[in-house]
Amino acid sequence: MENIHFLARQDRAIENSEADALERGPFIASLVKTLVHTEHNEDSTVSSRKATGFVVGLTGEWGLGKSSVLNLLGEELKVMEHVVVATLNPWLFKGRDELVQAYFNSLREALGQSSNEKVRNLRGHLERYKASIEFVGATSAAVIDVLIGSGAATVFWKKWLVKTVGMLIKPKDLTAIQERKSLESKLAEVNVAVVVLIDELDRVEDEEVRAVAQLVKAVGDIKGISYLVAYDPDRVAQALGRGSSPEERRKTGESYLEKIIQFPIPLRPMFEGDAKALLLNAMQYNRVELPTADRPHQAEIYEQLLRVVRTPREIKRLIGAYSVLEEIVHGEVCPYDVLAYSWLVTKAPSIRQLIADSVQRLVDDPGVSEMLRQQQWRVNNDAAETLSDVLGTIDENYADMLGLLFPRFGGDRAVSTVVDDGDRITKRRNLIRLLYLGNPPGMMSRADIEKVWSLQRVDETLSALRTLQNSGQLDQIVDRIGDILPILSSSGDQIFWIAISRLLVREHDWILGEENTGSVVDDAGAILWRFAQTTPNAKVRVKAIVQSLIENGDLLIVPWILRKHLFAHGLTSYRRQNHGEVIFDLEETIALRDLELPRYYAAVISGIAIHKLPDTEAIYCILNCSFWDDALRQSLTAQLDSMSAISTIAALLNPPNVIVDLSTLDQMFDAGAVLGMTRGLLRDEGFPENEWLASSIRRFRDALLGRDPHFSSPDDAGFDEHDELDDES
Repeated sequence: MENIHFLARQDRAIENSEADALERGPFIASLVKTLVHTEHNEDSTVSSRKATGFVVGLTGEWGLGKSSVLNLLGEELKVMEHVVVATLNPWLFKGRDELVQAYFNSLREALGQSSNEKVRNLRGHLERYKASIEFVGATSAAVIDVLIGSGAATVFWKKWLVKTVGMLIKPKDLTAIQERKSLESKLAEVNVAVVVLIDELDRVEDEEVRAVAQLVKAVGDIKGISYLVAYDPDRVAQALGRGSSPEERRKTGESYLEKIIQFPIPLRPMFEGDAKALLLNAMQYNRVELPTADRPHQAEIYEQLLRVVRTPREIKRLIGAYSVLEEIVHGEVCPYDVLAYSWLVTKAPSIRQLIADSVQRLVDDPGVSEMLRQQQWRVNNDAAETLSDVLGTIDENYADMLGLLFPRFGGDRAVSTVVDDGDRITKRRNLIRLLYLGNPPGMMSRADIEKVWSLQRVDETLSALRTLQNSGQLDQIVDRIGDILPILSSSGDQIFWIAISRLLVREHDWILGEENTGSVVDDAGAILWRFAQTTPNAKVRVKAIVQSLIENGDLLIVPWILRKHLFAHGLTSYRRQNHGEVIFDLEETIALRDLELPRYYAAVISGIAIHKLPDTEAIYCILNCSFWDDALRQSLTAQLDSMSAISTIAALLNPPNVIVDLSTLDQMFDAGAVLGMTRGLLRDEGFPENEWLASSIRRFRDALLGRDPHFSSPDDAGFDEHDELDDES
């Protein structure tokens, strides 16, 4: 098993039937019959074996498994009585002379390993035949090499052997045809089938391809010897052909092949069942696992891989890359994304550089400047950006896989606030982590994290976190906490998460410019969720963290976790999601919902929800549970009475790349009244100077008008011809 594991790691052909995931035994048995003829006694025992003398071609594209088939065939032939197997790999030699030498050496070695003395004695006749070929114009050293094997003789002995050979082997005795007939006669007498396996013919230079063809056709045309030659027919035909155009070379090359290969046997292509068997087998021998697909994109990626992989070698390279990459980003990036990425970079390495050059344009959470650029693109082109717009022309199979990895290119997909994609490479930090093969340069060290985690009071931790926030390192510490949370002491759980919750609450009443604290809430919730699913006994820790957050008035992290559970247990009007992964069971979730919704309700009524909170998880918990009533609707409508309030609700509900439909908005507040308020404020005050806020208001206004915000033209007046028509109607 260790040897098999090593071969799987090294991307080598399998060497024995134990590693054969495609169950090629019947095919190997058929190949044996084409090369060896077996006669039986009346009691069914083997009486004799003879080579059929055929030159059989095993054809198929590079990586399809020809070498593996040759190894399995060799394994089968070598245990058969009255069979001698020689192997020649022309890739190891250069030029005609070296190939002829290697051919006779491999035959001599194979005959010498026989337990039958008569078979071993055939080496002398083989050497005479070789000498007859080389005599005219051949060097003495070539003949010496045949006689002494390694050629490691003293100068004295070499001179003596040259003189002796000259006396024993005279030109009239070295007629090649006579020596070949003598060898054939002896082969027939000793009752042995000689099989020569020739591999890697499609991997050598054109000169060596032609040399092997001549070798098999002329030198190796010996009765009593069968050949199996493995090659890619397109590559070999081009090498053997002559002509000024590829088509002419192919035709002449195929004609040449027909004179040499008597029975070309195409190696069957891989079918979907083969791909699946090989994929599982490669994972087993690389000692890696792929969790059960429990999200739609995971099943789609897996099925796409089974459709596009073409050869066993491709699968070996894929799983070899996956075993390395998944170990580096384990627990951080969706393993199915890692698998698809591994396939892309092993099949088309240039795609990795294209991805690295276009991170912001590929992910769902780019920076503000990129979000604004994408919005302007939609306006200018009256269409969303396509994958080819970003990466250029990509092979269809690669484009399909990239569409699965980066869903905004996979079809008409509005970004949903309930999509569980926090571990996907469509998130910028995960893609960067995968490209860097770990944490990017400048990321906080484990010692830095442990220093903050070990602080004993919430106010100390809050102060340390605020310092990091001011220096732009808050997302880094949250990222690294996610990496090492399983090994951090539970004594810091309540202190750290309470401090994070307090830090993310806005100190001032309104959103005044670009904020990223909402994404930190998402990251914090995702870290606790993943920690509970992947670490033994972690659910107990997370439940204790949730309890402490509730006791300290958290309105950010707990709503995020509660909302995940509402979908997981089918407690909303929407399709269930992640029902296989939960922290709280159904009864616990119902109890948590009943405990928490009144707090969220009060936060909306009091104005805290829009004045202080950087996200809308608490609001959507109420909406998803159908707990939103007229009192909340009227209250929120009344609160949206200033440009500061409109800017804030727009930034919360309609940041770049997020769409909220009109019916949802009208459920939260009186959409018509808020539209009128927005129009009036824009007429009187214009858009805010901050472009991030201004673009959010434009999308918010368009959503209130029932338009797709992605395809609306910005205007400075706050209303346009379409708005006036709406007024008249």
